[in-house]
Amino acid sequence: MGFVRRDQTERDPGDDQARRLRVARMSLDSTTAQQRSTRRRESSAGALPGRPDPLDASAAEPPPTPTPLGVRITSLGVLALIAVIVFLHWAQGVLIPITLAIMLSYALTPVVGWLKKRARLPKAAGAALTLAVLLSGLGIGISSLQPEALDVLDTIPQAAQKLNSALHGAPSDPASLSEKIKRAAREIENTANAVDAAAPASRRADSVPKNVPEAHPFRVRDYVMLGTASLITGTGALLATIALVYLLLVAGDSFRRTLMRISGDSVSEKKLTVQMLDEIEMQIQRYLLVQIAMGILMGVVAWFVFVSVGFDNALFWAFIGGVLHLIPYAGPTFFVALTGLVAYVQFDSVEPVAIMVGGLLAILGLIAFLLVPWLTQHVGRINAVIVLVTLLVWGWLWGVWGLLLGVPMVMAVKAVCERFEDLQPIS
Repeated sequence: MGFVRRDQTERDPGDDQARRLRVARMSLDSTTAQQRSTRRRESSAGALPGRPDPLDASAAEPPPTPTPLGVRITSLGVLALIAVIVFLHWAQGVLIPITLAIMLSYALTPVVGWLKKRARLPKAAGAALTLAVLLSGLGIGISSLQPEALDVLDTIPQAAQKLNSALHGAPSDPASLSEKIKRAAREIENTANAVDAAAPASRRADSVPKNVPEAHPFRVRDYVMLGTASLITGTGALLATIALVYLLLVAGDSFRRTLMRISGDSVSEKKLTVQMLDEIEMQIQRYLLVQIAMGILMGVVAWFVFVSVGFDNALFWAFIGGVLHLIPYAGPTFFVALTGLVAYVQFDSVEPVAIMVGGLLAILGLIAFLLVPWLTQHVGRINAVIVLVTLLVWGWLWGVWGLLLGVPMVMAVKAVCERFEDLQPIS
């Protein structure tokens, strides 16, 4: 019995330490549970709305909703379109000669091919001969119209003076609008000078503005240098365009073979590339043929109208009308307004001017605004509304060159999109 009591009364120190740890852990768990329950009651009662339970908040937060794929694709497409528009406007000095050279090469390719087939001329010689004949014809035509062009330049000062007199009235006419405006301006100026003279000298000195920049004098040399720089730039672009046209005419088949080689290895892909190139070439050639034929028709009709009313330099103005017809809508409109102004200077009467302008509006309006859009729609299979929107967009981007090249470029893009299933909705 004494041995048993001694074992019961003797305690192990390790058991006491484990017991104390269990008690401390239970106390900590109970304290944490009480704090959490208190925090929940306070948040539910609105006592601490800014301090929610982190565990409950993280559990209650919904998972982030991913952006739909269609929205991302649309956003990327809009950004890509904006980048392309900025690039086209920024690089127009390089892109315009390249695009013009490509269009001219498509127009002259049949001539070079005919010379190679019929006259047995190599492509290099045929391309050189074609460009030489074309440039020589343009030079001879312009030089033959030089006397009439000089006569037109001589009438420009008279036209400006007469137009100024018609708008502002004669200087000696006291009832003219310009004289009334000048007289009112002089009265206002005299009144202001009288008020300034009556003001104190110190006030006048304070009212004098300080650090007024000096007005730069007019220097003709600056304008001459600017015109010379523009002439040099234009000449360089013209020479680069001619050289590029020649190279494209010489490398016609090799360029086509290169595109076929990089298009793919299968026969179907190569066939698709050939069909696409043939379609682009055919549509551009048809469009240029329509424009040239309608330009010649417009020049002939304008010459007939000018001769019938006795308009001076009829041949020169008919040539200008045929050239301006290549600029859709804007070219014929500007041509009618310009010839009407010159006719008013020549005839000094309203009746012949009205007859001439009315005839031009009736005939040229029928050609430029009805016949040409109808032919363009059937040749390129493009809606007339799309043609007008194309002219507005490319005219805004590239000016006159955009009006000239916009429709052929849209035809080429349409021919490309029609050959790919994913791009057919765009076409």
